[in-house]
Amino acid sequence: MHESSAGCRVGGYWVPGGTMLLINLYSIQRDPRYWSEPDKFKPERFEGMEGFRDGHRMFPFGSGRRRCAGENLALRMTGLTLGSLIQCFEWGRNSEQPVDMTEAASLSMPKAHSLMAKCKPRESMRTFLSQV
Repeated sequence: MHESSAGCRVGGYWVPGGTMLLINLYSIQRDPRYWSEPDKFKPERFEGMEGFRDGHRMFPFGSGRRRCAGENLALRMTGLTLGSLIQCFEWGRNSEQPVDMTEAASLSMPKAHSLMAKCKPRESMRTFLSQV
């Protein structure tokens, strides 16, 4: 969230000084002018975009002076953690119903319904995990 330090015009609208401004990331990141099928989960759309901010179509860590200081660490840790979880465990769903990707109304955009998953240590990891 940002606050205007002085009165200014934004997109043709007058914004008085001291007004709190929010960016509608939901709309920016789902703009059909830039994203085909913006409401579908299609991770392949980001292949080959490592380190590329694609013309400010995506803001997972914010932008400008107040962007997340932990962005680089988060990107590295996410890959490492996900890779470790896939390597060490076999994953499955608790039911055969399709995963409900409906989002709840919130600033952090959580899912409306929690995903329940089950995991079991891979055979090659059982001995190692029992010693940890």
